[in-house]
Amino acid sequence: MSGFQDVRDVMELSGPTDAAVRVPAAKKQKTVERRPDGITRELFALLGENPPPVAIVESKFKEKPRWMGKVNPWVWKPFENSARSDGLVLHHWERKTEPPQDLEYQFAKFNVRADVPAYTDGEYEVLKDPDWTREETDYLFNLCREYDLRFVIIWDRYEFVGGKPRSVEDIKARYYSVCRSLMELRTPLNQMTPEETQIFNLLNFDKERETARKNMAEVLFARTPEQVKEEEMLLVELARITRGQAKNLEERKELFNRLEVPASQGSIAAYTGSQGLAHLREMMVNSNDKNKKRKSIALASNNASNADGPQQSPAIATSAERSGPGGGGSGPSLKDTPQPKKQVRKLTTEEELEFGVTYHDKLTSGVKFRSAMVAATVKGGTAQKVQAALAQLEISPKLAMPTARTVQKFEQLQASVGALLDARKANDKIDNEQRVLKAQAEAAKEDS
Repeated sequence: MSGFQDVRDVMELSGPTDAAVRVPAAKKQKTVERRPDGITRELFALLGENPPPVAIVESKFKEKPRWMGKVNPWVWKPFENSARSDGLVLHHWERKTEPPQDLEYQFAKFNVRADVPAYTDGEYEVLKDPDWTREETDYLFNLCREYDLRFVIIWDRYEFVGGKPRSVEDIKARYYSVCRSLMELRTPLNQMTPEETQIFNLLNFDKERETARKNMAEVLFARTPEQVKEEEMLLVELARITRGQAKNLEERKELFNRLEVPASQGSIAAYTGSQGLAHLREMMVNSNDKNKKRKSIALASNNASNADGPQQSPAIATSAERSGPGGGGSGPSLKDTPQPKKQVRKLTTEEELEFGVTYHDKLTSGVKFRSAMVAATVKGGTAQKVQAALAQLEISPKLAMPTARTVQKFEQLQASVGALLDARKANDKIDNEQRVLKAQAEAAKEDS
């Protein structure tokens, strides 16, 4: 070992010294597993070092339970319920404690009483109702305190002498109206906290809605099996129609998108004033004159070619006219040639209806559906009333077959309904004025 270290020193190689001799690794000790009960030595030797894949459970009797301590004794103990006011003493079994403690009855916390408000004589002056007397109102509130606002039980026990029969909705409406008015009387609405405002809103009872709900529930409960089956069939048919309608709306929307004319990219700010409109008019007039000149020149060239002969081309005819008899172009000019006027026969009313010819004051570019061009003959606040009247008559605002005559009749119907609504409005105004004048005349007679 020393010679090898001398060689490493001569060659100036670093390496381990005698002080840092490697320690041999510790040998892995073989652990001997304990042979479980219920298996023979030969079978356990065949397993080797691998544990068995299935747990070996030895069948034996259940062990005795190990009690942690002695059983706690129970005592027969009297108690009083704080929810009762008659001082009744009852007994029950209770676990014995050291030292003995007189705890509150554990079920007394479930005795929750409803908070029914009370009113004074001065406050009841605001709570008066022509259908309820003070005695009947007091009787109702006493029942509410006794039965903890269980209105079905209150209605079953309600027997006020000399009063009219009351329904559950009548009892609820009277109770909640009194509580709401009393709460608003004691604390104005603008001074209530958010919690009080929430409670105030919850005290709003809709008697008509509750009555309608119960009537609808009674109708549903009284249905026969045949009516239930018929309703299910109608619901299935409604679902099918709804799916078809949604599909038709999607296809119609896609068709509108395809037929929609792209919006103009130019700006109209230069033509908004009077000067801009005058400039635009001059440009349109000049453009129209240029188009007329081009049409007249083309028409004159066609007439000249037809007069010279059928075999003469328009180019030859034009060159001949330019050259003239002497070749110097002294022939008649095209401007001096009179332009023939086209004879347009005017259609009669029957022919216009037969061929579907219509005249429009102003048309916009692009393709449009006639149903989207129904003119709103009634505008302003009367338009909504007209739509409501048509909906009451079960007339849809979208025409199913918007032909020219149908659209015309629909516009006439809108105008007629609008005129009737205006007439009714004027009639109501005159009636109100008559009532006012009549009342003034009667007051003047009484004063005199």
